[in-house]
Amino acid sequence: MASSSSDKNSILVVVAGRPYPLRVEAQEEGDVRALVKEINERFNDFQVKFSDRDTQDCLVMTLLTYADELRSARNLADTSLDGELAHRLKALDAIVEGML
Repeated sequence: MASSSSDKNSILVVVAGRPYPLRVEAQEEGDVRALVKEINERFNDFQVKFSDRDTQDCLVMTLLTYADELRSARNLADTSLDGELAHRLKALDAIVEGML
């Protein structure tokens, strides 16, 4: 059953210093915010490690790191989509969908 728009919260997240409005399921808001925090931490690590690179380069390196992890996780995930891994993948998917 598809959830109605009333089940979604409008939130504003900041990734790499830029704000992005998202609509997320109410029960997933905390997970999305935690994932954004993790993304920003990884992005900041790349900025420190590669101070000669611009913001876009560091953001792409962050994206590629997550894409590789997502690909690996999908290869390992069972088809039932239960557990912590599936929950994190759904949160990441919500962020990506919100940015598109």
